[in-house]
Amino acid sequence: MNFKIRIAALLFLIVAIQSCSKKDGGSPTPTPPPVPGCAANTAPVNGSFVTGTSATLSWSAVSGATGYDIYLGATASPSTIIASNITGTSYNYTLPVFASSQPLYWYVQPKNASGNAAGCGSTVTSFTIPVIQAPPAFGYYVVGYFPSYRNPADVPDVKFRMTNVVIYAFFGVNTSGTLTVNSPSVLDAVITKARANNAKIFVGINDQSGDGKTNFKSMAATAAGRNNFIKDVMAKVRQYNLDGVDMDWEFPTTTDGTDATFTLMMKELSDSLHRDGRYYLSCAITAGKYAGGIRDAIRDELFPYVDFFNIMAYDDFSTSVPYKHHSDYTLAQTCLNYWLTTRGMPPAKAVLGLPAYGRPSGITQTGTIKTYKDILLAGGNPQYDSAVVSSTSFPSYTVYYNGQYTVKRKAKLAKDIANGVMLWEKWQDAADVNSLLKAACDTVGRAY
Repeated sequence: MNFKIRIAALLFLIVAIQSCSKKDGGSPTPTPPPVPGCAANTAPVNGSFVTGTSATLSWSAVSGATGYDIYLGATASPSTIIASNITGTSYNYTLPVFASSQPLYWYVQPKNASGNAAGCGSTVTSFTIPVIQAPPAFGYYVVGYFPSYRNPADVPDVKFRMTNVVIYAFFGVNTSGTLTVNSPSVLDAVITKARANNAKIFVGINDQSGDGKTNFKSMAATAAGRNNFIKDVMAKVRQYNLDGVDMDWEFPTTTDGTDATFTLMMKELSDSLHRDGRYYLSCAITAGKYAGGIRDAIRDELFPYVDFFNIMAYDDFSTSVPYKHHSDYTLAQTCLNYWLTTRGMPPAKAVLGLPAYGRPSGITQTGTIKTYKDILLAGGNPQYDSAVVSSTSFPSYTVYYNGQYTVKRKAKLAKDIANGVMLWEKWQDAADVNSLLKAACDTVGRAY
């Protein structure tokens, strides 16, 4: 009897085990994995600029995550998934094309079989796709420099209407890249006059260390110096609502390596000024007549980055050779031929410099340089290129200048093969019908 009971109990146990095995498939129920946490974006660096056609988005790995969804959009709370179930920790994103610079915001949402990570929108970071392009050209340039030490009231409004670009000369730069605003009240008056007469207003930047290059050389030698400089340039351009910047480094050279740092600085400045085609960049350069390190420092690779070049086709003087004109018509031809033909500068970016002053030849230059308007007051003829004048040290000497006839020839030459003229400087010009700016505008048909 006991034996039968034991057999029955054993059979019952076998049936029960078989029944349980059918219910659970033969294995115990697994514990579900925890929902993963959020990831941290690692690249691009938050707030950085990304150029090119694509960007690699990268993030930190999250324990337990089997995939990642990427959210990206133009607002700080992006809601569009651009890629889902990415198994790695990076994704190559093809950058869209925008008409203007655009910040993009993104984050990733880790996930697994138990669900998606929560609250990952708080990890959003951004990068900006910059649009860098030159602002529109505006035809034949008539550029006039206005020094900070001149009185704007001395120059009638019509002389501002004759120029479509006024360059305030100058802001100085120190070795760390910080700018000095010379004569702020004069600057304000020049800006007001330029705006009232439909002229764009640039600021010229030069080195006021004494030799014209020490501060530039020190500043441009390091990435930190160039960055400080460009940040302050952009701050001042925005502060004064300027239209552009004219660089007046006289002169970088291949002999000390400043050709390389000058090129880097100009490219970096161009990228900042040209963001969204907002601000112009011009550059005063050597006449180009004489071979050497100064001429060669202006590299061909700069041509796409600068909107126009003010070619200083003057000051070709001699203190020992008499009867030498410092800025005759032949020099203009020589300079334009070099930059346009030999070097391949785009004609649309070549602006021919004109002097509104005269220099003697064969004698010292100290105290003998005369403004154009002073030469006329001393009896000079507005149609000629030389006159006999006097000074304290030289009671009678010949000064060589550009009269209206030569300026007209140069303006036509610049219209035929280049794209403008530049005058150093507006205050030195005559204020009446004998004006050199008037002669240039009348020749090229510029209304004023």
